[in-house]
Amino acid sequence: MPIRLLCLNDDEGLPSEGFDVPYEYREAPITQRIEVTPTFPLTMRGHTKVLTILAVLLTSTLTSGCLGLAVQREVMESWREPPSTFPKEEIFGWEHTFESSGIEAAEPYLREELIGFDESITELVINFRAQFPWSSQIEDVIGNETNEFRYVEVRLWEPGVKETGGDPFWEVRATQDYPQTVFVLGNGTFNQGNWLFEVEARGYGITAPIEQLSFHDSFDVFLTITRPCVYFEEVHGSGECTFLSDLE
Repeated sequence: MPIRLLCLNDDEGLPSEGFDVPYEYREAPITQRIEVTPTFPLTMRGHTKVLTILAVLLTSTLTSGCLGLAVQREVMESWREPPSTFPKEEIFGWEHTFESSGIEAAEPYLREELIGFDESITELVINFRAQFPWSSQIEDVIGNETNEFRYVEVRLWEPGVKETGGDPFWEVRATQDYPQTVFVLGNGTFNQGNWLFEVEARGYGITAPIEQLSFHDSFDVFLTITRPCVYFEEVHGSGECTFLSDLE
């Protein structure tokens, strides 16, 4: 809605001492007037907001310098939505399907990742699954001779433990089919620092002319940590937030 401001004139035009000007010739004082011309229908909420804006404009106009800016800033701050905090997950890990040629197993699959842990982490979960087709039948016939060629080993190390020869915080090894399993680890309190998450695996992947004879070893393992994240409406878009630990 357009707003027209008419300037305030503090000089009432009164003559100087020694002259008596008749009342009817004295200049009338000029006062401030704000005209509002609505260009669209306003709801009750719209009326309230318009009145608030007009009050701010009037106050800041009649108030000098920094004080006027302070009033505007306080009003704008009062209109902001308060930040909201919710748990957010971070996921790390790998999935892999082996491809090999002939009777030679594929090259070992080796991966590792450093994951920063801080005091705000509340939950640690690992999902693991491995598939080694026909592994149990083969082992029944020739024993566990294939275990050095078909396996998955996953380990999670606390900061500095591997370097000093300690034991991993968590580990799993599979040489046969391993169903999807969820491991909930820890008690909600974890040592701060860089944790090492690593996997070593090897397997076969053969595509035969006869589909029934084809098979591919595979696995997937994912680590999920959960920590509080803060959403500011005036800063973040949908799905965005800032981790609480980054604000401290």
